[in-house]
Amino acid sequence: LATLSSGENRIWVDYEDIPKNLEHALVAIEDKRFYKHHGVDWYGTMRAVVRTLTGGSMQGGSTITQQTIKNITGDNQDNVKRKIMEIYRALALEKEYSKDDILEVYLNTIYLGEMCYGVQTAFGKDAADLTLAESACLIGITNNPSMYDPLLSDWTRENNRDRQLTILKAMLDQNKISSEEYEAAKNEEVVF
Repeated sequence: LATLSSGENRIWVDYEDIPKNLEHALVAIEDKRFYKHHGVDWYGTMRAVVRTLTGGSMQGGSTITQQTIKNITGDNQDNVKRKIMEIYRALALEKEYSKDDILEVYLNTIYLGEMCYGVQTAFGKDAADLTLAESACLIGITNNPSMYDPLLSDWTRENNRDRQLTILKAMLDQNKISSEEYEAAKNEEVVF
């Protein structure tokens, strides 16, 4: 583990020290076709384009690879030019780096609320020791820390719990965990 000196609360954790349940939780809820696409999920992208053209927001359709680029560059403007550039960069990134490399960078650059960046800083324990229930809670925060950070309020804690259950169900439906693991994680009391 190495502490980065950017002034952010971030401790780098190597891919080998990231629990599989954390990886599976991320992929299950954020990008279930992550291992099948080459940086861009064209189905998700087209769905997002249709949503935008019919008056919805421009959000959605971003893969983990695209989100990693956004985390690295800090470019999160809501416009077509950025989205096109992000697609180009994602395709190029996946030509140069493995899926494991991309997951490692993503999990070390995501913002998790409370001035915590990366999965190593979030629970006050080594990421390698996170349980399935804790992993689902942690990944739940990434969608919107101000809405899902369990330390902000009772409301956000309840939101995080709902999101945790959604993630666990997605993992079960995608055969990433067994029914027994699902039930045990649902019933585990997570201490924040």
